[in-house]
Order: sequence, then structure tokens, then C-alpha cells
Amino acid sequence: MYAISTHCLHAEPLASALDKLAPHTEHVEIMSDGPHLLTDTKLLESYSFTYSIHAPSRGVNIASVLEPIRRASVEVIADTFALAAEVNAPVVVHPGYFAWEYEYDLAEQHLRASLAQIRAESIQYGVTYYIENMGNWGYFFLKEPNDLPLLDGALFCLDVGHANECGNLDAFLPAPFAHVHLHDNNGKHDSHEAIGKGNIDFDKVMRRVRENNIKTPVIEVESFDGAIETLDILTKRYGA
Repeated sequence: MYAISTHCLHAEPLASALDKLAPHTEHVEIMSDGPHLLTDTKLLESYSFTYSIHAPSRGVNIASVLEPIRRASVEVIADTFALAAEVNAPVVVHPGYFAWEYEYDLAEQHLRASLAQIRAESIQYGVTYYIENMGNWGYFFLKEPNDLPLLDGALFCLDVGHANECGNLDAFLPAPFAHVHLHDNNGKHDSHEAIGKGNIDFDKVMRRVRENNIKTPVIEVESFDGAIETLDILTKRYGA
């Protein structure tokens, strides 16, 4: 079964997005930011979907060298875990960034501290979480496979489009990812296009998705029409 992220309808109220997605999928990944920021689970519980949740990422930096911001960012993730536990949803987390290259070592220390706290919070709430690789955005961590050891055993979410934008999708594919975001691009911009609109070899990608036994690959395309087009292509080419 393919999941669809609310990313494709992020400008609309969450209820409207869920109504539009209902005829197409049984699993939705909530992009908990902006109009879809979750503060409770009442709306989610009114639908029959199963869910995953993309934790807030705008304004959140679990690698911040500013300790109050790092602590607050971890608190945001913990709050997301609390909501996720109510609907039995796993959570996707961004790994954070450093503002200046010379701050890398300190930011890495802060990232490791945050991940240790996040691991403890996940155990407390009984929630599964994944750390996602980043696109070619400034000084983000986890843009390259060499950063995977930073996760220290945390489960990995492979964002196929981000890896392609950074020019290292082939290098990331052998990693044992436990969650996946599917979208296409031309290797230059994080455009979240429908499959077939960029240069990604999805035969190779989907082979690894199957090998990793990913039950609900998440379509994270920019537009609703593109998401449904991608769902149709995936279903016809690779099966439900």
C-alpha cells in the first residue's frame, strides 16, 4: 500500500486535505507544519486512515549550538511523539543543521545529545521514529551517507528526491532504510515532482524498497495531481 503525504495539499486546511486523500489511500503522512500543525488528534481520529507524522521542521533545529533552541527543538519532537502515540503513528524527524562551517564539531555534539534525548522520549511514548536525509540545503547534517553513523542506531528514512538532489542516491540506496519518501527531480532542485518528471531510476529505487520490506512507501509530491499521478504509476508498474 502506498501512503501519501499531506505535503501535496499543504496550503489547504488539514480536514480538506484528508477529505481529498480519502478516496486514494488508506495511509496518510501528516506534514505537521503550517496549516497542518498538529495540536491534538481529534481530527485524525475521525478518519479511518492509519498515519505517520512528519515532525515540525521549520524553526526546529535539534543540532542548534544555541542550547535553549536545541532544548526547545527536542521538546517539539517529544510533543509530536505524545500525539503520535495516540494514533499509533511513527514519526519522521529532520537531523538539524549548523549555521557556520566552523561550528560543525559543536553542532555534531548537540545533535548527538538531542538524538539521545529523542531516543529516550520515543521509549517513554512507545513511538517509532526515523531520521531523514536532507536535500542540498546549506549546512544540514545527513546530506551524505558518511553521516549515517551519527544516527547511532536510530532508524533511517531515505528521502529519494533529497538524495538525488545531492547527487548521491546510488550511495544511499544500499543503506538499510526503514521508511521512504518518493518524489522525483532533475538532480538540481528539490522540486518534489511526480515520478517520471525527473531523472531518478525508480526501478532501482523500488527494488530496494521491496528488499527493505517497506510496507507503506510515502509519496511526497508537491502537487495533488502529481501525487495521484505518481500513485497510479507506482501501482501499475510495481503493484499495490
